[in-house]
Amino acid sequence: MEMVEFHKHPLLPVTRFSFGSCKGCSSFGYIYGGYRCNELGCEEYVYHKECAELLPEINHSSHPDHPLKLLIRDRDSACNRCGDSFKNGYFCSICDVKLDIRCAKGPTPLLILEKTNLHDHPLHLGKKSIYESGYDRKCKACDTLVYSEIGLCYKCYECKLVFHEECDKFFPEANHTSHPQHPLKLLSYKAAPKYADKKCLLCGMGFDQRLHHCDICNFSICSRCMSNPPPLVVVSRTTHEHQLHLFPRRMDFTCNACGMQGNRSPYFCLQCNFMIHRKCIDLPRVININRHNHRISYTRRLGHGDWKCGVGLCSKKVDGFYGAYSCSKCPKDVFHASCATRNDVWDMIELEGTPEEPEEPPFVVIDDNTIKHFSHDHNLRINKDGGMLHESILCQACVFQICSELFYNCEECDFILHEKCANLPRKKRHLCDSLPFTLDTNSEGEASKCYLCRQDFTGFRYMCLNRDIVLDVRCSSLSEPFVHESHQHPLYYTGGYCMSKCTACGDCTNREIYSALFNCDQCDFRLGFKCAILPHKVMRYKYDDHPLCLSYSESSVDGEYYWCEACETKVNPRKWFYTCKDCGVALHISCVVGDVSYVMPGSVLSVARLAGGLKFYDGEVVPNTSICRPICTVCNSRCKLPSILQCNPRSTIFLQLSMTGYVCSLGCH
Repeated sequence: MEMVEFHKHPLLPVTRFSFGSCKGCSSFGYIYGGYRCNELGCEEYVYHKECAELLPEINHSSHPDHPLKLLIRDRDSACNRCGDSFKNGYFCSICDVKLDIRCAKGPTPLLILEKTNLHDHPLHLGKKSIYESGYDRKCKACDTLVYSEIGLCYKCYECKLVFHEECDKFFPEANHTSHPQHPLKLLSYKAAPKYADKKCLLCGMGFDQRLHHCDICNFSICSRCMSNPPPLVVVSRTTHEHQLHLFPRRMDFTCNACGMQGNRSPYFCLQCNFMIHRKCIDLPRVININRHNHRISYTRRLGHGDWKCGVGLCSKKVDGFYGAYSCSKCPKDVFHASCATRNDVWDMIELEGTPEEPEEPPFVVIDDNTIKHFSHDHNLRINKDGGMLHESILCQACVFQICSELFYNCEECDFILHEKCANLPRKKRHLCDSLPFTLDTNSEGEASKCYLCRQDFTGFRYMCLNRDIVLDVRCSSLSEPFVHESHQHPLYYTGGYCMSKCTACGDCTNREIYSALFNCDQCDFRLGFKCAILPHKVMRYKYDDHPLCLSYSESSVDGEYYWCEACETKVNPRKWFYTCKDCGVALHISCVVGDVSYVMPGSVLSVARLAGGLKFYDGEVVPNTSICRPICTVCNSRCKLPSILQCNPRSTIFLQLSMTGYVCSLGCH
């Protein structure tokens, strides 16, 4: 019988251990010898072998009257056996019987257990509606909670007791392929002996509620490995030429595939004294990672050399006599196998046998001084005079002043680009995500919010469509190790949903928003992207004829303060600030770079704020270059930033309030 096409892309067989949810049956745990999708953006699509090879029609013992057909659906249904919701599963169109794949694959459990080790009375299989009056919430066999109200459990109607369905298989003890000498007892975590290991001997995961234990051999494994045993023998020609055998015991070893230490249950070769982590079996040969611009390839031995891992905060020694990844174009760049294949580093696409796409240049060279950039209709000519342009002339890509940098300008219109911005690659990879980004010129000029610094911006942007992530060109240009003048050590990227504080500004990130920081691995220093991209030099003709330079603190000044030329309040010299080295002028950073400083004048921002009532307004970004600075409608003070908002009123549907005039910044209150 022909197999159904289960996924929109071809699925490739792999002998690798994958940890996660099968996209067919939704079971969570280790999958070995399954199938995976090798298309960009579909890296999570991993299937059990039997799920990927499902037949389009089956006969099932739970419904012997009619065959069941496999349907791939977009909407959820409820399984008649376990009550869980599912999309992909088997259906009977005549009787409206529905089974999810997990229930369709497995044997049908007995509806009534007359004789069982679980309990003296008959047990009835039913949905886990255990919170009805009088029922215990814990499984009587393993003394752990039966969490959900969906799924199946066994219930004793006389005693008002409940039992996990899987406890019928393993209580009070059961045999396991990895420990054939003695049966393993099912225990709750709190009932385990104190000498027992706190992690599963096979997979190394910590125990949740239950474990399976042999008190004769001090052998303990988790429920996942009990119900889904790892194979005792593995054949993976890409990893090793001989069979690999599971060695289920505690032992310290060095993995031959990655060179990192392990402490339990390796696979080993009887002929070669070869040992390997289960996660390193069938490592991909050729991959792209977000820490390097070229493809990298796996090699079983680098050879003798002084190597350091190029992934993030690792930077540890790479032993050349074990396996690792290296770049053929950059001989000094090597990576631990375990670091290069992390989900947040590797895009999960195997490139062996796939030809490398040629890099698309951002411009065509017309002559020594002229280019045709893909973002503009006219030719651009480089300016090498080295003079500073007026502060109001901004680069179309990064929306910042030209200062003394080389730039290209159009002789037919006012289009202008920094030389470095003209060389921005059309496609690139970035630390913040494993998938590639594409440069978008944002021809409509709409404002976006950068994923890393959380600031509004216009101009060019890098977009990762698979993740719906947008980066401005300033943040996208930062890489690791990141060397910043404010700190003596190199900095490395970390990201996540946590509360962290930038050392420079003291701002604390929101644990509900993805926070991106550069961290020092030698001391307690953190730098947020908002501070990391602050320009080192700014033209401010209003306050000084010279450029203002970013100062990172003057620790020698004790108890003294400077005076900000913009807001006329104190400047703490121990904090970052802008200063003129020729005249001694000092300004707060917030008085020089505002929250609309990266938005091109003329752009419109839609703002909703609470200021004496719910107010919505459209604010057009305008330069604050007049001799008499306007008064802010919100804070009633003179607007000091180089770019401010001029508000165009629009009524709310709630309070019919509107706002007109000028606003200092989006954060003004």
